[in-house]
Parts: sequence; C-alpha cells; structure tokens
Amino acid sequence: MNRIDRLYMEMIRFYQGDPRHIQHFVKVHSFSRLIGQAEGLDEEQMYILEAAALVHDIGIKIGMEKYGRSDGKIQEQEGPAAAREMMTRLGFRENVISRVEYLVGHHHTYKDIDGPDYQVLVEADFLVNYFEDDLDKEYIRKSAEKIFKTETGKKIVKEMFFPETFQKSETWAQDALQDLEDFIEEQGIYIRQ
Repeated sequence: MNRIDRLYMEMIRFYQGDPRHIQHFVKVHSFSRLIGQAEGLDEEQMYILEAAALVHDIGIKIGMEKYGRSDGKIQEQEGPAAAREMMTRLGFRENVISRVEYLVGHHHTYKDIDGPDYQVLVEADFLVNYFEDDLDKEYIRKSAEKIFKTETGKKIVKEMFFPETFQKSETWAQDALQDLEDFIEEQGIYIRQ
C-alpha cells in the first residue's frame, strides 16, 4: 500500500462511524484526481493534491469537539495542525506536509488561489458540496462562473448540473431519415427496392 492509500485508510479510521464525512472526502479526492490528471498536473502536484483532498476537512471533527461547530473558518483554523500530525506519523516529506497544511488552511478561501493544486481542490469540493447540500441551480451557476477556472471542472459542472436538453425540430424525423440516406449513399451501399 502506498503512502496516499495509507492516508486514505487513516482518514477512514479518523472518521469511523461517520459515513457522511468519509463519503465526502472520498468524492472530493475522486474529483480532484480526475480534474488534476485531465489538467496535466505533474506527479508532485498530483501527490500533494491527492493528500490534500483526503484531509481537507479534517478540521470538521476537531471543530465540533472543541467548539460545537465546524464552519469553513473553523476548518481552516483547526485542520492544518491535525493534517500535519497525521501526515508526519505516516512519513510524508516536509515539503508535501507544508503545502497540504496551506491548502487545508485555505480551502474555504477563494481569492488569491496560488496554484493548480489549490484551484483543483476548491473546484472538487464545490462539485461535491453542490450535490450534498442540494444547492439551488442559480447559486450553482453563479458561483461556478466565479470559482471554476479549469476546463475540466467547468465541463463537469455543465454536464452534471446543466445538461443540454435535446431539442426536436419540427422536421426532426425527416432530417434523421435524410442523414441516414446520405450516410448510406456515402458508403456506397445500395438497397434493392
């Protein structure tokens, strides 16, 4: 098992008995991985991104225990130290831990996004939150226009929440038949009558 997979299992253990939060970070990790790969992040950026996606909400549990709440500010305040402790114990390199700490401490801050790992993490978290929080389509549209920068993230938002509807023209059946006849003729296929 590689280090990312050990972190994955450690986060499942950390949130044992809390399938909602486990499911959340699993989905954020999956979208982060997909978007990061599609956007061409290099191996080191992907490694940092995957680790950050797994631990991005580690501060929720701590916030609830300490303060009885876990809003974004609390997550950013309490998450970095917990992420550092877990990742140090699992043997992650200092430069990786440092960047993950930064990402965990800023994943609810949407200005001055300073790298593709940060951008992708924010987009992945939004994708999951849009669905889990059952957010209004107009809110999704407006926030996605402001937040999403990657082509892959934009495409996922569009296809997930705003699919183009099939519009039938008045002559759709005739058009389809003509397309079929044109295709048959192009292929040199002759049908006996």
